[in-house]
Amino acid sequence: MKEQPVYLRNMRALRESAKYTQEEVSEKLNIQRATYCNYELGFRLPPLDIIIGLAELYQVSVDYILTCSSEDDIPANYRHLRTSERRLLETVCALTANSQKEVWQFICFKKKYPS
Repeated sequence: MKEQPVYLRNMRALRESAKYTQEEVSEKLNIQRATYCNYELGFRLPPLDIIIGLAELYQVSVDYILTCSSEDDIPANYRHLRTSERRLLETVCALTANSQKEVWQFICFKKKYPS
């Protein structure tokens, strides 16, 4: 039996981890359930906008959905973080030093004056 592509395993694993049904995911992506089912089963290749929608839904990178085959693919110092925390860290790291400083100042402000 042929092994499933990584992205198919990840689509299903992420959905099950989030405790979503195929119906719930299809509603969030604004597509028919049968269409999503065909993507997850590998009968149809999901277009890029669907992959991006899944990445946003599960707070992971598109790269994670397409290529991450196991927890071993995640750097050791990131494994304890939730995917949303990893995404935040990656986003902040991509900023300029000045922008990172501004983000830090905002975080300090929000801690001091929570809304």
